[in-house]
Amino acid sequence: MQENKGKLIILGVLIIALAVTGLTLSRKASQKGKPIAGTSFTLLTSFYDLKTPLGVAVDGNDNVYVSNTGNSEVIVYDSDGNLLYRINKFTDDQGQDMQLYSPYGLAVDDVNNKLYICDYSVRVLDKYGKYLYSLAPPEGVVVNPPGQAAARPNEVALYNNKVYVTSRDGVFIFDNQGKYLDHWGTRGDAMGQFDFPNGIAVDPNNGNVYVVDTNNWRLEALTADGKPRWAIGNWADAGIGSPFHLPRSVAISPNGLLYVSDIPDRILVFDLDGNLKSIIGERGTEDTQINFPEGMTVSSSNKLYVADRENNRVQIWQLVDELPTPGNADVEKFKKATRRFDTPAGASTTTTGVTTPAAH
Repeated sequence: MQENKGKLIILGVLIIALAVTGLTLSRKASQKGKPIAGTSFTLLTSFYDLKTPLGVAVDGNDNVYVSNTGNSEVIVYDSDGNLLYRINKFTDDQGQDMQLYSPYGLAVDDVNNKLYICDYSVRVLDKYGKYLYSLAPPEGVVVNPPGQAAARPNEVALYNNKVYVTSRDGVFIFDNQGKYLDHWGTRGDAMGQFDFPNGIAVDPNNGNVYVVDTNNWRLEALTADGKPRWAIGNWADAGIGSPFHLPRSVAISPNGLLYVSDIPDRILVFDLDGNLKSIIGERGTEDTQINFPEGMTVSSSNKLYVADRENNRVQIWQLVDELPTPGNADVEKFKKATRRFDTPAGASTTTTGVTTPAAH
């Protein structure tokens, strides 16, 4: 009798396990190729079972790197969502054990086989998780408030053998061997200053830099040497009047569009001159809906990867050239909040002084 009872319990557990597996598979299968409401592009797939993902990057083989921040790790998937490996602990060049604590922004350098992870410093590993070195500015770099070490990094972008890192204190620039090169900005809300900038992207065609200056509620465009070109959003009074809700990340698509995640529920699309081209996204937990989008990237095949933070997943959308047209009211709102700048010779943003050029 007791033996039969035990067999029934085991059978019941197996049935429940099979049911859960079936639901999971049907959930993932049902979303593939699902059209996104009000758009002409589709959701390709999502990676589930994450915990507060904040960053995402893609390599040349379409492997996907995710900052699974709530579990203090980076997870690597193949293009079909199969788990390849996890990165959470490694040994530094002195033989000391190290681990990730709160990984955020990511970038992959395929040419040099490097993975950049923004944690409490920028950890530079090879793509398989072997530690190479860390990025940190020298002690003499001026930050604001004075006397404090530079804050932990937020996001990272790569261009022309340079590494651009956002932090509380502006934008730090290194070469691809870890040598410190430059620092743009001090803490504040004037042009040439930043207040906890998060997202950063660099135009691969000309080196222009786009920064999401989160606590100033604005998106800034800079020339390759740091001179301001335009800014959308508030430049004073802590965000009052900014058309952004809370911008977090920026990515550039192959066809020259800027995608900006704007918490809690939308992604804004601009051209490279700062004109609003589209607004996409709907808040929720269903497939194709988003809930606090964080880090993003766009692949060479025009796939948008979104770290869907509060839904604990990464979504992959296949973009197309024809995006939904925004309403006239939104276009005018962003246009009104845009400043465009002349950038005469000598106008630049540096740690030793800030030049605010004439706006027009």
